[in-house]
Amino acid sequence: MDVRTYPRGADVRLSPHFHLRELECRCGRCEETLVDLDHIARLEALRERLDGCAIEITSGFRCPAHNAAIGGHPTSEHMAGVATDIVVGGRPPEQVADMAEARFSGLGRYDTFTHVDSRDLGYRGGVASRWDRRTTSPA
Repeated sequence: MDVRTYPRGADVRLSPHFHLRELECRCGRCEETLVDLDHIARLEALRERLDGCAIEITSGFRCPAHNAAIGGHPTSEHMAGVATDIVVGGRPPEQVADMAEARFSGLGRYDTFTHVDSRDLGYRGGVASRWDRRTTSPA
């Protein structure tokens, strides 16, 4: 893990295809954003696997107050800067999740997006976390 802290609004390109502004907390009040650069590298690798399709980050870093306000898990990896919720235009979330499976230690399947995270597995005994919160059956 390589978690860095950046001031809100900083003009920082984190990788060839991801900018800090994409990961900032949506509450608009946070003064800092935590970002794991190893997680960003994994997102870049996923983008390549998706034949260069753009990955839209719908939720990146979340401060504890915002996480609670939107009903996020109390120990959400978003608050540590190691998680993103993503959508890929033209690709169903199921396909995105399948392609992300081997790259991320945390993976959540939802109807309209895919959650990926790069949580440290050391404290979890090396076990990856997987969950499925879809309300519709996969095809």
